[in-house]
Amino acid sequence: MTKKVSAGTCELCGHYVSVRQKAHIVAEELKMEPNILMLCPTCHIMFDTHVKPKVFKALREAGVKGIPKSWETSIYHQAAVESQAARNKKRPKRKM
Repeated sequence: MTKKVSAGTCELCGHYVSVRQKAHIVAEELKMEPNILMLCPTCHIMFDTHVKPKVFKALREAGVKGIPKSWETSIYHQAAVESQAARNKKRPKRKM
């Protein structure tokens, strides 16, 4: 769950907002500075669902190695994959 931090400016759009959220730049890394952006809720969603996957694709096509795996797809796609995997584990195997 994203921790909400009160009042300040969004580091992406620059607007003053009453609630900011901690957005992790690289999900696989430590959950502290400098791996965190303080974003408004709208920019946080955009960052996780659109920006990271586009940057991943552009860097991969440019031949950059070591790009964070968490950037490859949106957080919603990642959650759907994990949810399906969990559902598959819980289902008992049927004998034919």
